[in-house]
Amino acid sequence: MNIQLPYANGYQLLRISDDLTVETASPKRTPANPESISKSIAEPVHFENLNAFLSAHRKLLVVVNDYTRPTPTAQVLKELNLNGHDVKTIVACGTHRKPTEEEIYKIIGGSTAPIGDIVVHDSRDNENLIQLGSTKRGTNLSLNRLLFDCDGIIVVGSVEPHYFAGYTGGRKFLLPALAGFESVVKNHALAVDDQARITRLEGNPVHEDFMDALELFGRARDIFSVQLVLNAEHQVSYACSGHIVDSFSDAVKYAKETYVRSVASKADIVISVSKPPMDIDFYQSQKAIENVKLAVKDDGIIILVSSCRDGIGDRGFYDLLVARDETIDPHKFGFHKAIKMKRLLERVRVFVVSDLSSNIPSAMSLAPFKDVQTAFDKAKEIKGKSARVLIVFDGSIVVPVPVR
Repeated sequence: MNIQLPYANGYQLLRISDDLTVETASPKRTPANPESISKSIAEPVHFENLNAFLSAHRKLLVVVNDYTRPTPTAQVLKELNLNGHDVKTIVACGTHRKPTEEEIYKIIGGSTAPIGDIVVHDSRDNENLIQLGSTKRGTNLSLNRLLFDCDGIIVVGSVEPHYFAGYTGGRKFLLPALAGFESVVKNHALAVDDQARITRLEGNPVHEDFMDALELFGRARDIFSVQLVLNAEHQVSYACSGHIVDSFSDAVKYAKETYVRSVASKADIVISVSKPPMDIDFYQSQKAIENVKLAVKDDGIIILVSSCRDGIGDRGFYDLLVARDETIDPHKFGFHKAIKMKRLLERVRVFVVSDLSSNIPSAMSLAPFKDVQTAFDKAKEIKGKSARVLIVFDGSIVVPVPVR
């Protein structure tokens, strides 16, 4: 059989012999439902309607995702119709790099979108951070000062599984998206806890730290939230608006149905594709490795397919892994990723099909390849002709769960 795997702006072709057992996993096929955006805004969950909110809050801050999420933000901004209001928009980058002008325009829907001045959050710009105190888990919380210069906040987010926060979206707009660098480092260090895992919220220390930060911020009634769930084509299939916590919780239920997919059993070889925009760098693409680890047998092989067009991304976790220290410093950014990768490599092998220089994956004890066919042929040589194969077409958000 011939299979086209998304890669950068095109595809890579994979040929698999018909004698192998091959299973695939993709997001649940759900139709596009753009009307759900306007419907959710008109019928918010546990919240006043948008017109009442806008009347009571005159100086608005609109918080939008950065380029690492396929959130159709421009559709939401159009439905919100904030023309005539005092609006400033902030791109909530967390610790990610600053977006290019082209990326910003793509996020917001062009240079003439009615969203006022556009600001990009910089987690390392201490002059534009306000210290708020500590969460119950000891995260010293600093937040972008624009959150305190407005009287109303509108959050646009998307909800999908996240490999240590449980799910993206909702409460994440605050910490880590608009927090200071040190706050993010402290929070993400909690990700090494066994309860910090994909699709888990209850008992997850990372999620609970997010919620503590939201409580410390203390302005939930000043936040109008729009949370989206996307289908396999990155189209809106579900939307929920209103209270920041309740809209997120509602979207989580739909996201679980969409992205958590049952597979027959664990595989010897798992091919996990990191589709754009999550293929931007290895830092982001690692999610496509973590998301599929429950579906690979011990001593199996995960093949990550991702262009990693911007290279490594934040080098923190890479430098920690390359140093090969017996202990990894929890005070350094990327600690959580380094620990999770180190633990995974004790159980499975990881091949990386990317545009990275071969020395980069090799330094992390990963096998580098330039095309998926060569990587797969090598994996088949190692695992044998009876190898069971699983292909995950959107590994950055899909969670394959074996039935047995």
